[in-house]
Amino acid sequence: MIKIVMIIVLVGLALSVFFFLVNTGSGENMNTAVYTEDHEPRIGHVELQVSDLDESAQFYEDLIGFSVLERSGSTVELTADGTSPQLILTHNNNFEARSPRTTGLYHLAILVPTRQDLALSIQHLTASGYPLQGAADHQYSEALYLADPDGNGIEIYTDRNPKEWVRDDNGGYVGATDQLDLENLFAEVGDAEWDGLAEGTRIGHMHLQASDLEASEAFYVDALGFDIVAQDSHMLFVSKDAYHHNIGMNTWMGTDIPQPSENTLGLKRFTFHLTEDEYREAKAGLTEGNFQFEEENEALMVEDPTGVELKLILKSE
Repeated sequence: MIKIVMIIVLVGLALSVFFFLVNTGSGENMNTAVYTEDHEPRIGHVELQVSDLDESAQFYEDLIGFSVLERSGSTVELTADGTSPQLILTHNNNFEARSPRTTGLYHLAILVPTRQDLALSIQHLTASGYPLQGAADHQYSEALYLADPDGNGIEIYTDRNPKEWVRDDNGGYVGATDQLDLENLFAEVGDAEWDGLAEGTRIGHMHLQASDLEASEAFYVDALGFDIVAQDSHMLFVSKDAYHHNIGMNTWMGTDIPQPSENTLGLKRFTFHLTEDEYREAKAGLTEGNFQFEEENEALMVEDPTGVELKLILKSE
C-alpha cells in the first residue's frame, strides 16, 4: 500500500513549488516568537469565489476535512476548530473563470499540527482517487499539493520543529524542494484513521501570484512592516514572528501580468491579525506610502498590488 501511494504522489513532484536559498538582511531584527498553535493564528480566514457552491463545499468537507460552520444562501463557512470560519466560499452566477496568467492566488496553505495528520491526509486523498500535484520536503516543512475543483492551488503541510529550521548568514531561511520521504511519514500513522482536519489546524500561509515584486515589497515590507525571510529575482517571502513565511509572492508566470476582474473565480480576500503596535505602524505605513485603505471596527481594509483584498485585524493580546 505504501509503495503504491508513494508512486501516485511522487508522479506530480515536478509540479511542486520551488524554494531557493534566501538573501535577506532583516533577520537580525525579527521577533523570535515561535509560530505554534499556542499563539493566535496570524491568518484568520480566506474567502474564495467558486463556480459551484455544493461541489466546492463537498470537496473541502469530504476530501480536505473541514466542517461546515454555517451555510446561508450563496455562502458556506468552513472550519477546522468548530468555532471560527477559516475558509469562506461564495457563489454568484456572474463569476467567470480566471486566466492562469493573472495575479492572485498561487495556493492557500493549510497547516496541520503533526506529521501523522499530514500522512493521514495523503492516505485519504490517495484512496479517494482525487488527483494530486506533488509532494515535497522543504527543509522547514513537509507538504502535499493539489487543486480544488476550480483550480485553486492548495498546500497541506506540517512544520518541522523551528529549532531545526536552517538560516543563512544573513538570518533568512534556507528552503529546499527535496523528495518527501513517504515511507518515513507513513510510519507515523500507526492505528490512526483519518477523521477530518485535526484540532489545531489553521491557515498557515498564503502564496500569491504577483506581477511586480518591488511593488509587493513596498506594500508588505515598507508599509505593513513584514520581515523578508526569503528573496530572489522571482520570489519574495515575508513574515511576522520569525515564521518561514506568512505570505509568499512569485513572478514565475512573468512580470506585469494583469489583475483579474472582481467577478473572477478564486481568491477574493484574506484576513491577517496584527498586534496593537503592528496595527498602528501598518496604518502609518499605508498612509505614508499613499495606499488607499478604509478603517472600520479596528480593521484596515486595503488591496495589495496583486489585487487581493487584505483585511488587517487588531488581534487580541
